[in-house]
Amino acid sequence: MMRGGRPGGSAWLWLAAAFFAGQPGWASAQAPPAVAVPVVAARVVSMQAASGQPFVGTVLPARTSDVGSAVDGRLIELPVVDGQRVAENEPIAQLLRGLLEIERAGAVAELDRRRQVLAELQAGSRPEEIEQARATVAGFEARLAYARDRLKRLGRLAERGTSTADELQDAQTELQAIEAQLRGGRAALALTEAGPRKEQIAQAAAAAAVQDAEVQRIDDQLSKHTIRAPFTGWVVERFTEKGQWVARGGLIARIAELESVEIEAQVPESSVASLREGAEVRLDFDAAPDQAWIGHVTRVVPQADLLSRSFPVRIKLENRVVDGAPVIKGGMLARAWLPVGATGNVPVVPKDALVLGGPKPLVFCIDPVGPREGVVRPVEVALGAAVEGHVAVRGGLDPGTLVVIRGNERLRPGMKVAFEPPAE
Repeated sequence: MMRGGRPGGSAWLWLAAAFFAGQPGWASAQAPPAVAVPVVAARVVSMQAASGQPFVGTVLPARTSDVGSAVDGRLIELPVVDGQRVAENEPIAQLLRGLLEIERAGAVAELDRRRQVLAELQAGSRPEEIEQARATVAGFEARLAYARDRLKRLGRLAERGTSTADELQDAQTELQAIEAQLRGGRAALALTEAGPRKEQIAQAAAAAAVQDAEVQRIDDQLSKHTIRAPFTGWVVERFTEKGQWVARGGLIARIAELESVEIEAQVPESSVASLREGAEVRLDFDAAPDQAWIGHVTRVVPQADLLSRSFPVRIKLENRVVDGAPVIKGGMLARAWLPVGATGNVPVVPKDALVLGGPKPLVFCIDPVGPREGVVRPVEVALGAAVEGHVAVRGGLDPGTLVVIRGNERLRPGMKVAFEPPAE
């Protein structure tokens, strides 16, 4: 487990023993408690690994983005501050957009009108319209019958000499006019019964689509007036303030992704040849000395610095977020124990067995007093490289020794513990 804030070394062990010896119920620093503390144990094992060497590195964010504006506008809201965590697509700035909202309201109203026209055409003629067209045709037919009868009467009167030629001519003209009106009424009835032409419907649909595209264009412009975070991260710098005019392409803020980070270490050419992608790397940070960190080599840049003849090696590390802030921050100093150097059998322990934060790292070993009970004692160790989720150690630990990997944050020298024997 990763521990913090506890002193280490032989001096603090002696002080702890003296302190507990003076407390009620403690006859001496070595007297075990009456009740055994439950813990999880593992064994020290031997693995084939490189001795490992430390290299100085610098913490870099996994991604960094200088977020800018896609349009011109006046900044009316800037709700983020330096150091604030923002989620992906969260608004970080707002430009003035009153005129665009007015344009959008008008465009939406016009789109609704065009859609209503299209719906009217698609629905076809109403029954009332068809009935009205039929009534008009029936009226013309009645007038036509009357005009024909009148023309016949005037023709007989003209043969007797009681009707003039002008009256007969007027009757013929009226008959022709009514016949024309009847043809027009029947044509109108046929159109009403057939409904709108497909070309009219297509034209109305096209007009509605054009207006819909106009609304989408305005929506796109409106969305560009809201600047959003491209990914989840932390604001590390702001480039403007509320009320300022922002030009197209102008910078708003810099966002860094720190939930995972990269450590760049410069490795000399004599050591870089043995590095492989995916190799585990133990990392030390002065800002987080009470935690064990293990990353992986992601890439070795095949271009050396011409002055130092060293190659950049990138190591990826999953960060930890505590109280909304990343433990490892950009620009921190790191020491990366890369798996380089001579290869041999080295004793290793699970990384959770390490108790860090004191002057020296230590491990609580278990001296068995029974099949499932024992007494713990701290052993100071020197740490080496990471090996398959374990950490190489030097200093008084032999393969097969029992060590505590869970529950060691509450242990004191000489305490009695209960454990399940680990699988071989």
